[in-house]
Amino acid sequence: MKKNLLYLSAALLGVVACAKTGQQDIPVDNPIEISFPKPTEAITKVELTPSQLSYVEGNNRMALRLLQELYPDSSFLCSPLSLQFALSMTANGASGETLREITDFLGFGKESLDALNAFNKTLLEQLPAVDLNVELSLTDALLVNKKYPLQKNYQKTVEDNYYAAVENADLSNPATVAARINEWAKRNTNGFIDHILNPADISPNSAAYLMNALYFKAKWAELSSPMFMEEATRKEDFTLPDGKKTQVSMMNGSHPLSYAQMDGYRVLALPYAGHKFFMYIVLPDNNDLKALAAKLTNTSWKTIVGSLQNDAIVHLKLPKFELENRFKLSDNLKALGIRSAFQGDASFDRMFTASSNGVRFCIDEVYQKARINVAEWGTEAAAVTVVIKDGSPGIEYKKVDFHADHPFFFFIGEASSGTILFEGAYTGKV
Repeated sequence: MKKNLLYLSAALLGVVACAKTGQQDIPVDNPIEISFPKPTEAITKVELTPSQLSYVEGNNRMALRLLQELYPDSSFLCSPLSLQFALSMTANGASGETLREITDFLGFGKESLDALNAFNKTLLEQLPAVDLNVELSLTDALLVNKKYPLQKNYQKTVEDNYYAAVENADLSNPATVAARINEWAKRNTNGFIDHILNPADISPNSAAYLMNALYFKAKWAELSSPMFMEEATRKEDFTLPDGKKTQVSMMNGSHPLSYAQMDGYRVLALPYAGHKFFMYIVLPDNNDLKALAAKLTNTSWKTIVGSLQNDAIVHLKLPKFELENRFKLSDNLKALGIRSAFQGDASFDRMFTASSNGVRFCIDEVYQKARINVAEWGTEAAAVTVVIKDGSPGIEYKKVDFHADHPFFFFIGEASSGTILFEGAYTGKV
């Protein structure tokens, strides 16, 4: 007998008395608990061991592979970090080939689950504390079918390392289940994402829903003048992937910014708040994002960021945009190496107490919904898986035009750890 696990990865926040299910508003009584560490004191950087820094490199390789796999010739957004947390919780319930495929995909290789969990716990606790002027939260929860309670060791692991709220419930009513998950997602993204599942998405064989919510909101860093002035935003030409032109709202600014000219593309880092988080714009020299995505999979993120130089006054043109999309990721994850977890012979024997009584578990689907708003004031982004001075004396700044007037990739990352939170593409087609 096979039972399905449904995994969700997302970033959401907001508190409401009911949730939309796509058909009607269903009241949510005693909503799913929210549990995550709230920093009260800022830290100077994320403290990682040499081994954990290598995990970041592995995660970022995964992020660049995922970018190539998901790019659909149109604008999109996803969160590799949200997916990392959801799949890491999943890995703790797996063994054998199922476990190996998940950890290989995440970039952990043969490292122990204890090491994986300690790394994720460090990110969960320290990323929100590195800049208190940035709103950042990572929240985890499990909605478990009461017929298949979790093993005590597994529940303790996700509670201790992921601050995950675990709720055992009757999952037989799809509308009620969808409403509880949507309400949780909205509450964890300040209402930025208010809906991820419809009742039709709920499987009658569901054993559990593993959920991660990632929420990010930050103003641009204050330079000698604001990064972008609203009065400087105007309609300008943007070249689409097919070479045709359209008009977009283009923000304009001129500042000393970190910049690099790479082989076939350019990179620009735009700082948020306290210069700990950045939006990285990766702009191809031509109009071919597919070729650029392939190139990036063969380049380490550490090399890209390490190539940035602080020697340019950049005249920047950047579209003002808002994106929202939902992915079903099972086929993409299979293509990237996670196969046995979706099959009837998947090994999740370390998760449920019922797994020893003839019931087999596998992943049914991995959903991720993500949304981003990039404007003159800054950036708000979320994902649910169901990621100026004039210059110092003695420095002569070169002048650089960085006009993002054709398709580009963008990333939001934290500098001290090198962690990628969100990634996506803007093509002029939303």
